[in-house]
Amino acid sequence: MIRTGLQILIIIWWLGAAIATGALLIRVYEQYFIIGIIGWTTIITTTTLIVYEIKKIKEENKKKSSAEKKIK
Repeated sequence: MIRTGLQILIIIWWLGAAIATGALLIRVYEQYFIIGIIGWTTIITTTTLIVYEIKKIKEENKKKSSAEKKIK
């Protein structure tokens, strides 16, 4: 089961990718640089959070499966 938080993080990741790609269309270097940094920072931050969330989900699944084994 995918959590809502993970889905939101994936959507935010794609928004960051869109921002970083949109920065390529800007001709003024200072604006390109600022918007590019915002996009890439969003991508890196959400990637880290996505990996953390997936690890958390795996740990919870291990706990559930070990609890089910104990019941049987």
